[in-house]
Amino acid sequence: MLARLGYLSSAAVLSLMIGACENQQLSGEASPVKYSDPSMYLSDAEIIENYSNVSCESLRGLIDYLDQIGSTDYFRGLSGVIRYQPQSDRAENGAWLNLDQFASEEAIEVPSKLYLTKLDVPTRAFTLGFPKLNGEMIQNEEGENLLEYFSINFRSGLQLGLADEDGWYEFALLSDDGARMTLEETGENYIDNPDHHPTRMLCGQRAIYLKKGEALPININYFQGPKHHIALMLLWRKAVNMEDAGHDIACGEQGNSKFFDSTQNPPVPQAEFLGLVERGWEVVPAHVYRIPEDEYMNPCESDHVQEVIQENLNGVGE
Repeated sequence: MLARLGYLSSAAVLSLMIGACENQQLSGEASPVKYSDPSMYLSDAEIIENYSNVSCESLRGLIDYLDQIGSTDYFRGLSGVIRYQPQSDRAENGAWLNLDQFASEEAIEVPSKLYLTKLDVPTRAFTLGFPKLNGEMIQNEEGENLLEYFSINFRSGLQLGLADEDGWYEFALLSDDGARMTLEETGENYIDNPDHHPTRMLCGQRAIYLKKGEALPININYFQGPKHHIALMLLWRKAVNMEDAGHDIACGEQGNSKFFDSTQNPPVPQAEFLGLVERGWEVVPAHVYRIPEDEYMNPCESDHVQEVIQENLNGVGE
């Protein structure tokens, strides 16, 4: 189906499902089961071909600090493309320590996509790498697990849930190393923090008005330099008006132990982060992120996708 139809928006997927059911009824045939999981409309072969190579949740924080949304939504999340600096280029020309360098022709793009439900990675050591659904790890050209000198370009749309209030919101990125938030429709770099640094909070300088039913397409571009620490969190809080943004006392502050104690497992929030929470900041919750409209679904939200891939790995049905 994916090869024939391409990646569809969530609305298009639902229309396709409803239309298929109606056509069956009009033709006098038995009405098929209506699935909520769009992967149920794919064959096992299509699932294996399109999704066994993806990586799920490998950058997620070990604690979902403030997210109380636990329901499955097959169209929420972020889709990421990974690029890295080859070791040969690093040895010859030096390490890339700025986000823009990963746009170089020398960068290698990984064929595996990375899906997250939200950006909630508190400062910690990054030693696990990116496991794929097929049981393999994402590796560099030397056959080593990819742990450093890579970038991830995440695409998503921010859309308020039913319980969220319309209004002005300010955003901030807490990252180690550089990160950039771009508003896709205008190309504006709303937050631009591209350099190599310890965990730093950088804030947008104006608030953005969000309204239920309207998605705000965004790109979050991030890079990891040396592998000692990693952090990537998108925060938000309500604002009074457009100018009510970028004034928090923590904006511009940095330090690998300033916001979280990364020596603990899981990382422990420090006074600086707890102060953010007291002042109304929170991690943007998972239900706000919507998968880009040109993608079929978030396969990492589907138990069926993972079961089919696991059964294939175990040789079930052969």
